Amino acid sequence: MKNKKFRIEIYFPDNKCLSSKSEIISEGTTLRDFLTQIKFDDFNQVSTPAFGVFGNIKGLDYVLREFDRVEVYHEASKTPKESRVARAKKDHKP
Repeated sequence: MKNKKFRIEIYFPDNKCLSSKSEIISEGTTLRDFLTQIKFDDFNQVSTPAFGVFGNIKGLDYVLREFDRVEVYHEASKTPKESRVARAKKDHKP
């Protein structure tokens, strides 16, 4: 049986923007293999990244499937409450 190939896209933070990169992989490729294949360390800007697929955290041994979208998560610099307070202060300057 022929090994099926498909495109996987990874979304990652890049200077306060969201960037993406895609790669064609073979069926059975793990998240770890995919990150090595795209040379993730060369463009990663997150000190302790976590990875997920469609909002669900996944380990590096997760086997990627067709139509998966890999996401890179980072620690938030502020809690949602801190962000709201900062915006409110900015909007209500005396």
